[in-house]
Amino acid sequence: MKPVGYIPEHDWVCEVYTAWDSEDVRVPEPVAPRGTGATGWSADGWGAHVFVPGRDTDLVHELPRVKDASDAFHDHIKELPRPDFMDVRNDPWAFGDRVAWDAARPEGDQETLEVIHALTDHLAPVTTSGQPIHGDILPNVLLADGLPPAVIDWPVYFRPVAMANAITVTDALTFRGAPLALLDEWETGEDWNQMLIRALLYRLGATGLIA
Repeated sequence: MKPVGYIPEHDWVCEVYTAWDSEDVRVPEPVAPRGTGATGWSADGWGAHVFVPGRDTDLVHELPRVKDASDAFHDHIKELPRPDFMDVRNDPWAFGDRVAWDAARPEGDQETLEVIHALTDHLAPVTTSGQPIHGDILPNVLLADGLPPAVIDWPVYFRPVAMANAITVTDALTFRGAPLALLDEWETGEDWNQMLIRALLYRLGATGLIA
């Protein structure tokens, strides 16, 4: 069980999970609520999923397995339409996404704003089309012997799939001490440098609202 931050997103994810049929990656099965206060897939601000067997990945040593899980997960959801809730969802990370992609005016202290402006000076158009992606996959892959990897705790965005890997790589470098060589090892397509810039902006854009 965990608190539901935004009900429309939680309901959408639960509907996707309920129909999940991939043999290459597991997701947590949602539990439908019962009784008074139950609405959709949550009750009184809480949601629940069936326990997913697995252990946390050993970051940074098992990053290739994170990438395999990410690739399988995103390949399975690539045909899903853009969720309507994305137009109105309002949280620090959704704001960071808009800073990275929609020219939202950033907030934060002077030092953070200087870094953001330096990055935005290097933004250029991206030609790759979007699809649903996981915005925080690095710490959310579970491994279990004899089972496909599992992906949990899905914050939904609709961006080029390489953005998910760019967030993973930049998070691994900034938060986990991964080597810079990872930037080249995970390169995906001609827009890769733009994905890296936007992944940093996505994280920095949220900073002014939560710091």
